[in-house]
Amino acid sequence: MSSPKKKSEPELPPLKRRIAAYIICVPLCFILGKAKGFSNVFCICLTIAVAAALFLSAFFEAKSKRKDEEFTKAVRNDEFHNNEEWNEKYSAYVLKNDFQQVTANSMRADLNRRFFKPSGAVWLTASVLFIAAAIICRAAESDIRAVLAVSGIISAMWGAFKLLHTPVSSFIANCGEKLPEIERSYLNGKMLTYRKNGEHACNSGINIGGNYVVMYTDSVIICLDKNEIESVNKRVTKTKYYGNDVYTGSAFSYFIVVNAKEQNKEEATHYQIELNEYQVQMTYEALAVSSSPSLLSIKENKEYT
Repeated sequence: MSSPKKKSEPELPPLKRRIAAYIICVPLCFILGKAKGFSNVFCICLTIAVAAALFLSAFFEAKSKRKDEEFTKAVRNDEFHNNEEWNEKYSAYVLKNDFQQVTANSMRADLNRRFFKPSGAVWLTASVLFIAAAIICRAAESDIRAVLAVSGIISAMWGAFKLLHTPVSSFIANCGEKLPEIERSYLNGKMLTYRKNGEHACNSGINIGGNYVVMYTDSVIICLDKNEIESVNKRVTKTKYYGNDVYTGSAFSYFIVVNAKEQNKEEATHYQIELNEYQVQMTYEALAVSSSPSLLSIKENKEYT
């Protein structure tokens, strides 16, 4: 499920103030219904439905807030990953979804496979069909054949763009003279892949090799020498969704944050990769030699629809 688009909205009023507004709005539904000429039965049903929806929204938002407080307390007391139930789930996940080995013959080939967009192949196939139809349909009017041909060319260009527009080539070029060493580390490394939007989507992943750590998102690939890593942190972001200031649900996102060592006394660089909650722990443990103990942090976002 894709996230709703963000809109510029004023600061959300506190829940107590919104509940007061809900209480005022409920009887207005009946009054407005009567003003529109609807029957008493319809107005009563509408009022009940609105009241129920607002009550459930407030109830689940309050429940979510209470869980946030419990979660934060567990984190601060270092109880989150010491929870027996969570550790059982974590162990079961690792047994079924352990680190993977790279099977490709080269780092470029493996990364190209991970960034492959099936939609690009679909557009290229469509372009072939359009152009073939323009050639075969000789009896058709010239305008129709021209439209088919132009559609084929546009489809081919768009398909090629989707297939070729990846960060792989620039990443390989940026490796420079270290490419053989980075590739050797990558091919012998252990891999985790996170596909938030579907099995064939390229979202994010991490390769932990002997000397290098390669991380990628859907738009960038990052390589770090293990000696450059200062620490590793875990982060949880909770995004709450609102429609017209009414709470509609929430979702957690989990990240591993790799902090590079300071260079030339400048601020440290932070690289954040989204994984699932168990993959974050697996990565944290795998990089424990290069990391310092840290607590899980919560950052809350709000998105409006």
